[in-house]
Amino acid sequence: MRDDRPPLRPGRAGRRRPRRRRPPRPAGPPRRAPRPLRRGARRLLDAPLPRNGEFHYRFIIHGPLVQHVGAALFGLLGANDFTARLPVALAGGLLPLSALWFRHRLSDTEVGALAFFLAANPLLLYYGRFMRSSVLVAAFCFVAFAAFVRAYDGFGVRYLYLGSASLALGFGAKENAILYVLCWLGAAALLLDARLFRPRGPDSGVSWLAGRYDALRERLAGRGTTPTDWVVRWAAHGALAGLLFAVLFVFLYAPRGGDWVGLYDALANPLLLPEMLSTTADQVAEGYGYWFGGGGERTVTEFIESLGYLLRPIAAYAGPLVGLALAGFLVERWGSDSPRPFVMGAAYWGLVSIPGYALGTDINNPWILTNALVPLAIPAAVGLALVVDTGREALATDDEVNAGIVAVLLLLVVGSVVGGAAAGVYTNTTEPDNRLVQFAQPSADMRPAVDALVAASAENEGTDALFYDATGDLVDMQTDAPRTPACIRWFNALSLPWYLEAHDVATDCADTPGALPDDLPPVVVVIGDCTLPTAVECRANPDAMVPPGEMEGRLDGYERYAYLHRTTGGNDFDGFLVYVESDA
Repeated sequence: MRDDRPPLRPGRAGRRRPRRRRPPRPAGPPRRAPRPLRRGARRLLDAPLPRNGEFHYRFIIHGPLVQHVGAALFGLLGANDFTARLPVALAGGLLPLSALWFRHRLSDTEVGALAFFLAANPLLLYYGRFMRSSVLVAAFCFVAFAAFVRAYDGFGVRYLYLGSASLALGFGAKENAILYVLCWLGAAALLLDARLFRPRGPDSGVSWLAGRYDALRERLAGRGTTPTDWVVRWAAHGALAGLLFAVLFVFLYAPRGGDWVGLYDALANPLLLPEMLSTTADQVAEGYGYWFGGGGERTVTEFIESLGYLLRPIAAYAGPLVGLALAGFLVERWGSDSPRPFVMGAAYWGLVSIPGYALGTDINNPWILTNALVPLAIPAAVGLALVVDTGREALATDDEVNAGIVAVLLLLVVGSVVGGAAAGVYTNTTEPDNRLVQFAQPSADMRPAVDALVAASAENEGTDALFYDATGDLVDMQTDAPRTPACIRWFNALSLPWYLEAHDVATDCADTPGALPDDLPPVVVVIGDCTLPTAVECRANPDAMVPPGEMEGRLDGYERYAYLHRTTGGNDFDGFLVYVESDA
């Protein structure tokens, strides 16, 4: 984001603009700048699977699940925005149903509150409309957690297999699924230590363990079995569930086609199975090593800045959820005669995720909060149910004071959720002051320009669109890139290339004035330069975005559309301009 550049000097028309370099970034949390460029549409279109069946795990775009699902859906429903976003929308939309799997551990009011937070939190709603894997990994891992809880509580061994399958899908969605497992293990360790350190009733933790074993042995004796047989049975099911996880994991991550021995090669010739597994393991190890191999040391100041960055969207869009989660946790821990480990464990899991991701993330992004808000919905449901139950009791006893307080609290919760959704999810969706917006998002809706250029290309023969850029930021003149148009810097122009490819717009490129044709095609795309002090100011003043001087006199009669390179300004350049011939 450029926010400290001097304004451009006037009088440069007809001269080639020198490429301007970004000034040094102010001190703050280190970022790997190119990585945001790989978000969004890149997840599918950077992988050749949808086009020719070739696939391999590319860790820089995270897990392969969205690519496999997208490839299948594109064949059925077509390559369009709706299809690309559908898997994430379905996962996020169905996630509230998982609350029903906790109805044996939560009251009816708590189950309803849990479903409410999973369905209506603005942050989950916002990123549920993105074609990225943050909501997918949160949804699948949460469902896996719910299934494992039901298996532990005796609802049948089938839940163990459901949990393993859902966890494998979570790993296929994004690599940080492994952090979910670590959070579960850490929370379980804390709960076990608390139970052994402060047992309720027995003289010691060891006595508590002995009592638990005796109770298990008596229960199993009533079923005609022994603890040894029970352990053997569950160990066998655990091994099979682990095998199911491994099979699904390999299915998702194994290469297909290309220069590797792929999954289908190994299925056709089982002798190739070891080589395929070795290739898959090497690719997965490389990817996980990249994400978890350590990103260098971070200072306390950098950590505080990252944490503060995450706390701002929490305050703006998830304040009631996190506040009620803290209240529910404290009431459960200190105000209950029989604290429920399930609720406390979910609180540990969610609360540690906020500073944990602030410490470990490479780029500050609000979407990583999905990993914390989903588990925190459980203690938040306990807190909200406490408020509702207090209100019911107040109404039953004609306690007008408490009833009024509860009404105000509920109004604040509902109003905050509805207001956050209205202001941040369904309006102002790309405004720089929206805390949910990440700087790599497109700055505006490209549909008007896309509709115009598609209509123009449909009536044209030959080259439909020309990209011109002499700086190297928008055009690289490649001819053999796996994506089309190959001659443009594909990810610097997103999301425009998606539509060019989807609508078969014949595109050519030029990188010098001498390479420009005498007769321009009906669509011309050029790099844009913001003449205001900061690039983001051209968002509200698109007329201040100017084309290269050598193009200014050649675009009369063209309708113009201006777009910033990024929502909050430029990255390596300010933006680009789309010109569509008015009478095309």
